[in-house]
Amino acid sequence: MATKHLPLDQLGWDHLRALLEVARSGALAPAARKLGVDQSTISRRLAQVEYSSGGTLFRRDRKGIVLTPFGREVFTRVEKMETALHEIQGLTADRFGQNAGTVSIATMEGVGAMLISRAVRKLHERFAAIEIQLATTSNYVDIARRESDIFVSFFEPPPKSLHTQKVADVHFHLYASASYLAGREIARPEDLAQDFFIGYIDDPIYLPSARWLEEFVDAPRIGFRATSMFSQLFAAQEGLGVVLLPSYAEAESFGLIRLLPDRSARVPLFISVQYDLQYLPHIRAVFDLLAQLMAEKLAAQQPAASA
Repeated sequence: MATKHLPLDQLGWDHLRALLEVARSGALAPAARKLGVDQSTISRRLAQVEYSSGGTLFRRDRKGIVLTPFGREVFTRVEKMETALHEIQGLTADRFGQNAGTVSIATMEGVGAMLISRAVRKLHERFAAIEIQLATTSNYVDIARRESDIFVSFFEPPPKSLHTQKVADVHFHLYASASYLAGREIARPEDLAQDFFIGYIDDPIYLPSARWLEEFVDAPRIGFRATSMFSQLFAAQEGLGVVLLPSYAEAESFGLIRLLPDRSARVPLFISVQYDLQYLPHIRAVFDLLAQLMAEKLAAQQPAASA
């Protein structure tokens, strides 16, 4: 089918959304899934935008479909249109008291399972018409590319286009099983100099986990690494070695013994949302209440962390 010539001011929002989603995902298939259409429809819409704008918006390389310099200029301006639309949607929802929709949250496995999942019931009680979607991942989530509405992490994302706030400090402690300790008393960090440690695989998402561990022991000997907090916890439970876990892991309930109880590593936890998405009432409602519930949960664990 030949591409029709339409002036830019006659293009529909569906055409421009195709541009946004392909630019963010770098491929046709995920953009089509996001918009609920097939790939051929996405291709036709992109062709129409290119034809109407008079320039090439995308090129292909080994990473997928990427914006050309001209495409980047167009994308930036269409994003501003999207932001304005979200603000208008927020005004309309506020006016009519609407608080419904879907909110996607991305985070690491342990935070998702032990903090966010335990907050969902209260979120649902307050906002029954909002569907929460939680994705836990061992990969970096680029919230700036709209891979999720809300992102919870141990690092503060770059501020560009994001609103980020600190939730609370999370206390990390050393743990080991009774079978591993075999009656040993650990009174000082030096008592762990020859021990076997469990840690995260070196990856940006796990941040400086080795540095956190070095707050307790100089040059720890790590013999097992995993992307999963639970894999580390269960390996320690089996008597493999010493592991560094956050307070929300509730390691004592798995039979682990806290070592050096007066010492902890304090790591800030952050929650982020797109600047424009924060104007949508259902996203802002979940963002604010989730931050409050996680802070309360971590505060409740604070006395045990400092005992």
